[in-house]
Formats: sequence, structure tokens, C-alpha cells
Amino acid sequence: MKHPPTDVGPYETEDQAAAVCRDAYGHPHTPGHMGMVNRARLAAACEAADVELGAYDMRILDWVAKWEPEVCAVLAGLVLRAGGAR
Repeated sequence: MKHPPTDVGPYETEDQAAAVCRDAYGHPHTPGHMGMVNRARLAAACEAADVELGAYDMRILDWVAKWEPEVCAVLAGLVLRAGGAR
């Protein structure tokens, strides 16, 4: 993912968040696919919001990228909304 998601919430339900991150579930036989998609979503949101990231910030993004895609979609949406994206 090179561009941040266009649907950045707010999300009222988990299903709404899940609808924007179905791509993370798309390749069940590719090890690490979900984490890569989540990481790209989070990094793209930070970049679009002009968030400067340090080495420890990147480690935390890598850690969070292992969570469910819905969680990462919400976090990316929060970053983008806080950064003025709509």
C-alpha cells in the first residue's frame, strides 16, 4: 500500500473497520502477508499525516502490525483524522 486508505472512519462497528482492510486477509498462503499489509497501512497513514518516525516508533509500528487488521485500520484512521485527512 503506497497510499493511505480513503475510508478513515470514524468507525461505529468492527464490521465497518473490517470492510476497509479485507486486503490484509487476501493471501492466506503467503506467510507474513497480513503483517505486511498492516505495516504498510500504518506507515502510509503516518506519512500522509506528516508524522516523523524514529527507530523506536518503527519498532512499535512493526509490533502493532501483528494485531488484527481491523485494529490497524482504526489506528491508521485515527492518525489520518488527527492529521487532517478526510
